[in-house]
Amino acid sequence: MYELFLTTLVDDDDIQAACSVLGGLCAMPAWQSLHRILYFKGPAKPGGISNQSSIVKTPRKDIQILWKELHLQLSRQSYILQARYEVYKDKDFGPTAPEVDFNARPGLLRWTDFPDPPQTRSSVTQRKKTEIWDQRNLLSVMKDNNYQFKSEAIEETYQFFRDEVEFVLSRHYILQMNGEGAPLTHLAPWETFAPADPGRRWMFLIKVHVHQDNKPDEILKAHEYLASIRRELEGVFDFKTFDRRIHDTRVAVEMRNAPAPLPQVMTVTDQR
Repeated sequence: MYELFLTTLVDDDDIQAACSVLGGLCAMPAWQSLHRILYFKGPAKPGGISNQSSIVKTPRKDIQILWKELHLQLSRQSYILQARYEVYKDKDFGPTAPEVDFNARPGLLRWTDFPDPPQTRSSVTQRKKTEIWDQRNLLSVMKDNNYQFKSEAIEETYQFFRDEVEFVLSRHYILQMNGEGAPLTHLAPWETFAPADPGRRWMFLIKVHVHQDNKPDEILKAHEYLASIRRELEGVFDFKTFDRRIHDTRVAVEMRNAPAPLPQVMTVTDQR
């Protein structure tokens, strides 16, 4: 599927005002949640999800199709993948929280592609995305296919929905690695976490999804819909155009017997 979204930043001091605006726009209170995100780096030589022995078998055809599509994408190029698990402040943090068995816990596996080149005079980001929900054994699936655990974070979100549009305010809290190349077995109390951004800002995305990649008319409609929402929120949120490289999850392809790269050439200019 394709994910299309508008992006801006919201200061922490403005988060409640932003939620009030979005709550009125969507006629709903904010849906607040926390997710623990594990990041896995694919091998330099892409191999897809060739070893599927740890994938829990299911009669659902839609899940089977998603695994097949993901395998095809990862056979062409390795990426950073996310395994996402919902967590709760009162159950998953602090010394009394039980040790986590990620293979026993259902999670969401997410892949996002490098965004397409931006359209002229458009601040909409467009990229392919695959999400496979309610999957157990994700750590084993990653290990079986040489995807290496790299880092983890907590994502705090406020979500709102209107028709097919998702409004998401989110920020991340980086977890310190334990030096064992594996996720932490226990989390510190929630009160001890600090946002990864020193400015404590929130990323605000307005998302629309097109579920079939081969429907250019639907993608065009999504662009037009986001443009109308941007006009609707003009003067309240200032949506930005960010370099698409901030969303690049690709892993560099292994180059054997390649010549050494040329040294970088730096042009020195008078900065006075």
